[in-house]
Amino acid sequence: MKIDRQKFLDAYVAAFGTPKPDAQAGLDALLTAAEADTDITDIRWLAYMLATVKHECANTWRPIEEFGKGQGRKYGVPVTVTDAQGKSYTNVYYGRGYVQLTWKDNYQTMGTALKNRLVYEPALALQAEVAYQIMSLGMRKGSFTGKKLGDYIAADRCDYVNARKIINGLDQADRIAGYATKLEAALRASVVAAVPGGVPTPQPAAPAAPSAPSAPAGAAFTVTADSLNVRSGPGASNALVAGSPLARGTQVEGLEDNGGWKRIRAANGVTGWASAQYLAPMTAPAPAAPAAAGPAFTVNADSLNVRSGPDASNALVAGSPLARGTQVEGLEDNGGWKRIRAANGVTGWVSAKYLAPAAVPAGV
Repeated sequence: MKIDRQKFLDAYVAAFGTPKPDAQAGLDALLTAAEADTDITDIRWLAYMLATVKHECANTWRPIEEFGKGQGRKYGVPVTVTDAQGKSYTNVYYGRGYVQLTWKDNYQTMGTALKNRLVYEPALALQAEVAYQIMSLGMRKGSFTGKKLGDYIAADRCDYVNARKIINGLDQADRIAGYATKLEAALRASVVAAVPGGVPTPQPAAPAAPSAPSAPAGAAFTVTADSLNVRSGPGASNALVAGSPLARGTQVEGLEDNGGWKRIRAANGVTGWASAQYLAPMTAPAPAAPAAAGPAFTVNADSLNVRSGPDASNALVAGSPLARGTQVEGLEDNGGWKRIRAANGVTGWVSAKYLAPAAVPAGV
């Protein structure tokens, strides 16, 4: 994928504040490595990788050594290894790099996979290029804990909270999920192309499939998947378009069919091809009296997570978190949690202590 640096920086600053010059240079190096990584085509994968680096490297955006260098840890003891030439090295395999690689066996496995001398020279993990390769390979393949990006972030799901299990159980899972949500928004605002090599390849128009009649233009459908990719052409090999994926329940207009793919247009202007199996025809609702609006509240936290259920263990919903000052409608209560709906359609459960009753305008 190709990322417009200025647009990304503007979005990053709006979400997290201005990074220090060294941190900005480190972040730029990470984006450059990601642009060249043909195995990363899902923006959400990159968003979670960047969120992991932000946390593990303490906002430096550079490969760092573990604080304390493993002192008091089981892996924090010297280990002697001998290379093929018979030369011995004594190293402590404490955390290094973007993801804080630990343990001698993990260094050896990564060194073998990347064809370098990592197990003999663990400081290689502090080189940005090597650190990125370790992170990309390990998070994609499940090398660290057995869990991988595809287990939590795929066409039908995006669970940034439990994705923390790829690295370290659920340690700081909510915090990192919040980072990932904001970084995903920044990437979507700045991505130029989401295809291998970073250069969009024009797709020839495919002939219409003769087996199934095209749906009439303007037919309405609802997204039935948790997260539906929208592509530039009728096939999974085509690039994702800006604004993809669409959340469950999004209403779209059907424009044309091609085999098992449908070209659609959402109300926010996102237009492209989606797998038709994740679209359900909408039926015209019977006329009904407008529902009474629930009580209005204002978000009084800097960043308020919106979850799928009334508990902190539930996954974040698409569009979470909400910014301070966002006005929402209260729908129902459950203990200290309130189900809310924001004006942009984000609906879910939030901690009620971060909501303040909205003031009623004078004269109303």
